Amino acid sequence: MWRRWVASTVLDGAAVLVLAAPAVCAYLRWPMLALYALVSGAFVMMWRRNPWIYQIASDPLTRIAHGLEHATIAVLEEDRLPVAHGFTHGTNRFMVALEGDHAHRTAEIADAAARAIRRIRAGERALAYHRGCGTSSVVAAATLWLAFATSAFGAVLLGGTAPIFYAISLVAVRMWIAWREPLGLLAQRLYTVSTDFGSAEPVAVRALARVGGWEAPSDETWFEVLVRVEPRASAGGAVAPGVEM
Repeated sequence: MWRRWVASTVLDGAAVLVLAAPAVCAYLRWPMLALYALVSGAFVMMWRRNPWIYQIASDPLTRIAHGLEHATIAVLEEDRLPVAHGFTHGTNRFMVALEGDHAHRTAEIADAAARAIRRIRAGERALAYHRGCGTSSVVAAATLWLAFATSAFGAVLLGGTAPIFYAISLVAVRMWIAWREPLGLLAQRLYTVSTDFGSAEPVAVRALARVGGWEAPSDETWFEVLVRVEPRASAGGAVAPGVEM
């Protein structure tokens, strides 16, 4: 929280400075161009490194599994277990990583997944959305790039002077700092997470050293959680086939 406050204060002060002393802009041209290039490169690389987001967004069952991953992690964190991270890698499975050697905790992982499912079905849907999700990182990169692009367009509309461009850029980044977390959660709700299922249950939990093409670091224990999901009935009463092992 204090980091966000410091960054916001610095950006607000810089915006006032470039408007009050336009001559300062002569020294900001190259740093701003370098920052824009850096942000653009990070934006492109972020999308290239995260092709999974297309798969999750296009598959309702994988979106459900993704939400169950988040909810299970949230329950494990409430239980004060050392959760490192997690990811969803199929329509009926996801991975949870704990820091350290915890291969004996498969029963606790299964119990956390079952409790997470019960809580979501009871109405606690916010449990399925997690601030540390990779969706939020991708959205943060996209919106930061958009903030810079919008500031350049806005500067052109307002006369195209350097002080206006720098001031708008700083204000745009200031707004991005305030909104990036809510935007990431909104993107999860709209595109990569779903709580729209009739029933679900964990059917197996196993500790694995490798999941797909990813290998667990030596200081982490990875658990693959397999789930059986029955999607919610459609308006016509039909139910899509469930997902099993």
